[in-house]
Amino acid sequence: MLNERQFALLDELESQPVSLSVLARQTGVSARTILRDIDYLNFTLSGKARIRAMGSTLYQLDMIDRKGYFQLLQRHDNDDRMLALLLIHPVISRAQLADALNLPDAWVAERLPRLKVRHARAFTLASRPGSGHYVAVGQDKRIILLANLFRKDPFVYPLAGITTDTFATLQEQCRQLTDWPDVATDYVVSTILAAYALRQHLIDTSSLHGNHALKPCTERAGIWINPVVLSVLAKRLDSLQQQANGMTPEYVTERLAANTTAGQPHIVDAQLIEDLTGHLKRCVAMPQWLAENRQGSMNNLKAAWPAAFDMSVKFINHLRTVVDIPLIDSDLPGLYFACALERHHHESTPVILLSDQNAIATINKMAIEREVLNCRVMVVRTPEALWALCDELTPGVVINNSHYPLDDRQDRVLTIRNIISAAGIDQIKDYLASAFIRQQPERFFPQDGDFHYHNAPGESWAQIVNGITARLCGDKCMSSTEAQRICQREREGENLIVNRIAIPHCWSERPQPFRGYFITLESSVCVNGDEVRHVLMACASAANRQELKIFSFLASVLSRHSPETIEKLKHYGEFMALLR
Repeated sequence: MLNERQFALLDELESQPVSLSVLARQTGVSARTILRDIDYLNFTLSGKARIRAMGSTLYQLDMIDRKGYFQLLQRHDNDDRMLALLLIHPVISRAQLADALNLPDAWVAERLPRLKVRHARAFTLASRPGSGHYVAVGQDKRIILLANLFRKDPFVYPLAGITTDTFATLQEQCRQLTDWPDVATDYVVSTILAAYALRQHLIDTSSLHGNHALKPCTERAGIWINPVVLSVLAKRLDSLQQQANGMTPEYVTERLAANTTAGQPHIVDAQLIEDLTGHLKRCVAMPQWLAENRQGSMNNLKAAWPAAFDMSVKFINHLRTVVDIPLIDSDLPGLYFACALERHHHESTPVILLSDQNAIATINKMAIEREVLNCRVMVVRTPEALWALCDELTPGVVINNSHYPLDDRQDRVLTIRNIISAAGIDQIKDYLASAFIRQQPERFFPQDGDFHYHNAPGESWAQIVNGITARLCGDKCMSSTEAQRICQREREGENLIVNRIAIPHCWSERPQPFRGYFITLESSVCVNGDEVRHVLMACASAANRQELKIFSFLASVLSRHSPETIEKLKHYGEFMALLR
């Protein structure tokens, strides 16, 4: 079994590369112990993931089989077994938990408070003096919570008469059910197992349900459930299906309209509504109060599509106020919003291809326009024609595909000979994604907002953000509306942090281009579990979609460096040198 330190190592390495010294400092052990843990983890992960060294100091987790990796971790995590015992028993003592889990009493005493914190959003874990511990939820939610556990692992708790053959037969019988079309077969099976596990404690306060589909389904699998439990089970499944029926495109359109705010890109289209409707149907038909897998970092999405992530967070927070359902985390709605942003990004970037061979020029033009989104390739035959065209427009990149000598040290010039390969296409993509930033970084990261903020050791993140925005407003670097939006966004949680640099941001209606102000802190502060010593306060134009690429550029540049390098940044000049 993996211990807490090894779980902590995996959590840390899931999001970004980390140095050996940082891992040792965070876990309170020596670097040699960390290396032994890495060897043991690589052996235990059985090829589903691997921790590898990057250079001489950094280590990174590569997931080869993501689903298999998370399932493997579940088997090493005793929290699910302990939670199953707490849900099945109305009250259970710590000694009884330790005996049932075959674990030391001290381990159970240590894990109970952590279990309470881990699932604080889903339920309340309470205690009764002299009796023991219990999960304080109603009957319906108890069934769903236990069903979540059985869905992850059907044998998380041994049930009398439930074997692998019984489980396989039950799955086959449930596939033939048509009463609940939006509830997946595996969810119906796990709900049946949950009701069977709770059969001694379930109460049906109304008349028995008339649905008889479940009885032959369970009996053919060799599971005998009394009519009262079957009635409770059928009503629970009916309720889930009714909630799913209420998630219509019209309802989602109404919710999106209610959630629209100023300074937000307008991207609602039929495809977005269809994607969100399907997602919400799955959420209400198959509530997942307990995450199916250990949650990885969402920093990659936040950095690549911050507008999409912000709209996702707002949309989910709004839904939680009107519908009491657990929403599958905001990364999925965030992806739907990101796709909608991409669909609405119609501006074509001009690319000039200098080529003196007609056949090769035609092949390369077709390859670039096919592989690079929003790209318009213009072919010229001579340097003179190139300069004449550059006088008329500003190209995103000039590709020298000819024998003519061009200075590739100039801005916008890439030299790629002959037929352009996949590596050459990737080079063009990378260049176009950040060319407009690298050409004029001072335009987007002005020095006039650079300063050192003397925060006190006990000052909260909200107080720090308020203090910084107040000073930037006083220096006329941002408006009071922008400052208010930034403060509100940071209070919503899931803040954007890239390699120890916090990036509070807002979407502005002002015509100014992107503005990012680099601020150093006197004392480090913990934000979303990350230690932060630098702040990049950003205002982006909601109308200029190209500016969204700046966040991806920042993420790609900052992630190339070690956290120690980032922590040593002392002022604006060093930050700009890092970007270059």
